[in-house]
Amino acid sequence: MTDRLFVFGCSFTKFHWPTYADILAKDHKKFYNWGRSGAGNFFIFNSIVECNKRNTITADDTVCVMWSSIAREDRFVKNKWLLSGSIYSQHIYDQEFVTKFSDPTGYLLRDLSLISAAKALLDNIGCKYYFFSIVPFDCYEDMFERWFNIDYKILSLYKTELAVIKPSVYQAVFNQDWHSRPGYRDLKNLEKNYYECAGPDWPNTWQEFLTLYETNQIGPFEEEILDQYFFRKKLIRTDYHPTPLEHLEYLQKVLPEVSHSDQTLQWVSDMDADVIAQKKCQWAKGELVERF
Repeated sequence: MTDRLFVFGCSFTKFHWPTYADILAKDHKKFYNWGRSGAGNFFIFNSIVECNKRNTITADDTVCVMWSSIAREDRFVKNKWLLSGSIYSQHIYDQEFVTKFSDPTGYLLRDLSLISAAKALLDNIGCKYYFFSIVPFDCYEDMFERWFNIDYKILSLYKTELAVIKPSVYQAVFNQDWHSRPGYRDLKNLEKNYYECAGPDWPNTWQEFLTLYETNQIGPFEEEILDQYFFRKKLIRTDYHPTPLEHLEYLQKVLPEVSHSDQTLQWVSDMDADVIAQKKCQWAKGELVERF
């Protein structure tokens, strides 16, 4: 059993149910989870540096970083982090800001530099560390063609850093298709489901709904209705976050050298059953960090 485990990331690291981080924590004496929902790579890098300042990471510790998607804006404002998730589907920054300041190539350049700096810091400490990612850094146009036009030549400058990052969750678990796992109905059935669930305040047609959704014109209230009545009633799964068993599958695929006890495997299975049954899960969440 090793000493301390420090983990960093977004909601794929710290969520409403156990993640890969909670699974790995079973084999460590102390567990510090710095993950935050909606976090981007700027926040993740800042967390690594701050954590090292607060805890003095040593060569006896283990660090895991789940790098997030690139198109995120992280800001520390009025003594708290604003973590909006994707700049293209959030409600903190208005459309004028997005149009004027968002630049996918700039986000990629920024995040690759941060990953390089994080690697240099951890190499200097001499600790064991693992770099993961939600999605690969060269696939954004395939996933979001209508949003991105990225200059990928920058990737060639960071071959050393990219080589350290394990295959992404998107690749290893979802086979490069978020709807590939059990529980998602075929997308062709969503139109039928829409008409079954749509209320009086909803767009009149499925196509009108799609247009509003794809142009980011559906506000928070409508999204809440969408989640509650459209997806939750008609789809077993409501988002792309891996279930506990899928997090375990990810670890087994990208870290086959790390074994898990029978007790841990049973715990993950029990947590997964609770998630599927939509029960509230209880598990070790790591240290609660109070800033300043």
